[in-house]
Amino acid sequence: MEKHAPELPEYLREMLEKGELADTISLDREGNWTHNGEKIANEKIASFFSRSVARTDDGTYVISYGDHVYPITVEDAPVFVTGVLCRGFGIHETIRLTLSTGEEEDLDIDSLSYGKDNALYCTVRQGTMPAKFRRSPSFELLERLDENCGRYYLTLCGKRIHLQQKGES
Repeated sequence: MEKHAPELPEYLREMLEKGELADTISLDREGNWTHNGEKIANEKIASFFSRSVARTDDGTYVISYGDHVYPITVEDAPVFVTGVLCRGFGIHETIRLTLSTGEEEDLDIDSLSYGKDNALYCTVRQGTMPAKFRRSPSFELLERLDENCGRYYLTLCGKRIHLQQKGES
């Protein structure tokens, strides 16, 4: 499911620029949603927000559904990898990701990196959106981790991949 890049209505853009938004919706580094600083306890609402995450052409993260668009604050990654399914072996292996958005897609192994907190990251939605692995799915991949001279490598899909720190080139 490919989402279009929604645009913020002009009145919201002006309010955002002036810091006048009445309500703030945020996604923290662990994937918890808050509204005006209070955790959203209703799992159906939190799940709906996770499924509705998009990014505007200018890079603003939003909740987008139908014609409604609202800016959000994202502390780390806007999407989380909640499951991993490895199938096949060697060059015939595929790694299927389950995402917090409700979507599934194959892992782009070349997009893997790790953050300062040693969390795994990748890009999803054809490289347009960063995603952070939750602990359990990351452990499945990190079972294949090896280290050589201070560099970290994962062997996935028949390739030995140098695992770089996020933002490193």
